[in-house]
Amino acid sequence: MTTEAAATSLAAWIARTPAFRPRTEIVSFVQFAGGQSSELFRLVCHSPDGGEERFIVRLEQRGKQLFMQPDILREFRVMDGVARAGTVPVPPMIAVESDPSVLGQRFLVMREVAGQSPLGRPSLHRAGLLTELAPEERRRIAENGIDAMAAIHGIDWRKSHAFLAEGNAGRTALEAHLARLEEWYAWATQGRPFPITDRALEYLRANRSGLQDTEEVLLWGDARPGNILFAADQSVAAVLDWEGALIGPRGLDVAYWVMSDEFHAEAIGIPRSPGWPGAEDVLARYRTASGKDVPDLEYFVIMGAFFMATTLIRATDISVEAGRLSPGSTMATANTLTQILADRLGLPVPPLSPDFVAHRSLPPGTLGLAS
Repeated sequence: MTTEAAATSLAAWIARTPAFRPRTEIVSFVQFAGGQSSELFRLVCHSPDGGEERFIVRLEQRGKQLFMQPDILREFRVMDGVARAGTVPVPPMIAVESDPSVLGQRFLVMREVAGQSPLGRPSLHRAGLLTELAPEERRRIAENGIDAMAAIHGIDWRKSHAFLAEGNAGRTALEAHLARLEEWYAWATQGRPFPITDRALEYLRANRSGLQDTEEVLLWGDARPGNILFAADQSVAAVLDWEGALIGPRGLDVAYWVMSDEFHAEAIGIPRSPGWPGAEDVLARYRTASGKDVPDLEYFVIMGAFFMATTLIRATDISVEAGRLSPGSTMATANTLTQILADRLGLPVPPLSPDFVAHRSLPPGTLGLAS
């Protein structure tokens, strides 16, 4: 479906959707960059008083998707539940559409929120928001983001998000999550050997029973600064990207924050920006904000790196199928995530694939942990 045809179909949908009446005139409908696991569009409409209203339309990705079973309806319910809890800012949910005939895929609509996110490429320490701030402002951004993560964990999910625990079939939330990870990994790898991530999965299976953190909380599922919109005063304007939300131990989110931060700094040889907290400071701030400790950090760092490495396996396959990468590309096996995993698991650390260096827009000659 072309963007023009989509805009025409969307205008008819808006006219019959109560949440939008009488906002029937679309000013613009434009796709924009972002949303690795889904397509994003900015929708601008005229309001009844002649003003302008801005929305984000997020399409469910089907076909060449990163995840086995994307579910935009589930994501809408998650974000709407967080909004109703009132303790964590998220974009106001407007509507969700389960009929794929409107735009070619199911989609949700949320109000656009003003703010900036730290850039992911090549590193949040090299370009974008953090490079424009003073050290104390950078620290304030990090601390506000960590506080928001702690607030997510404090939501009473049994009242707002009990549906996320459906289907666990008597298993703990972590056991159910690991089973889903295994199923997704098998789907992504298609029976091919991936020595480092195969070994990481073995580690996760073998060490699951010894974990100390058994409390089950609402988890963001993609806890990193790049998924937060920050206002000009460094406060959190909105927490984004809830596709991977789940119930489980708080360490899963905290470790993902720590691991993704390493991904942007030590793992690629880029110094942290002055004022930006390292792992120990992140843990200290989280303890202050939540009153809770995170005893199993290393296990969940490996789980987070395994998760991200699996997305790269899928992303590589999608790029090969599209002709953007050659069939012999090593991006799926020789990237920063496999380096992090190999280093922690005592395996030989692979040098970074040239395709990965180009994909991340890293400086020429970057070797990562293998340097």
